[in-house]
Amino acid sequence: MRLVPVLLGILVCAACTAAGDGHAAGDETLDDKGDRGTATGGRFTEVDPTRSSKAFRSYIGKALDVLAADDSELAQLTLKSISAGYVKIDELADLTCPDFERVRADLPDAGLEPEDRGTLAAKRTIEAELDGYMWSNRIYVARGQTAQRLAATLIHEVNHVVNRSEVGYYDDLPTSAFVHEYRAFYLEAQFDPAEYAGVDLAGYVIDNYELDRSKIRASVLAQPMTPQLLPTPAAWRTRNVTADRETVPAVCR
Repeated sequence: MRLVPVLLGILVCAACTAAGDGHAAGDETLDDKGDRGTATGGRFTEVDPTRSSKAFRSYIGKALDVLAADDSELAQLTLKSISAGYVKIDELADLTCPDFERVRADLPDAGLEPEDRGTLAAKRTIEAELDGYMWSNRIYVARGQTAQRLAATLIHEVNHVVNRSEVGYYDDLPTSAFVHEYRAFYLEAQFDPAEYAGVDLAGYVIDNYELDRSKIRASVLAQPMTPQLLPTPAAWRTRNVTADRETVPAVCR
């Protein structure tokens, strides 16, 4: 999960009104995947291809172009992971019912109800809090990010998927959350160093995710970096997303 950073909140919101997805801030339709076409043969796999649109595919495609133009191992492995279908990508407006319920649980102060799924109000509420979200091999991203920042968000979320963060994240809070987010932000900073120049990543994660520093194990604070860093083919073989078993909330049955 990638929160809209507190320290960068104004810049992120400004980007929402000037992003390259072709929609003004006041556009009530916000594309909403309105052509309802089915995406086939593309550069990435959507969570719900029946709600695809040219605008959304172009939005993701520009971020993939940024990854393709970067010759770092991180960018290239992330791009290959996406094109190989190891992860599926969609927008936060198209959360599945179980994933919407998980977001509701993670954002208890947002005031979202089960019946809000798929509404413009819910989309705006969630995107005010999150740049990206993942569960199993599903990645959801907010609209309105620049191609560079969306590419960084994809790097962040792919790292969560390959590490199955939806499981490990909650094992030993707040230490486990710190470990998973620090690792993902570390990779973001490797890909987009200008965005995090001069930033203390440990403090950044603790502050933005409102973690209690005193309860994070001292050994982890001293050495927060842990595997798996890169989404290599070997890492994906170990990850084996086909073995994931999920609990479907009662409201979605």
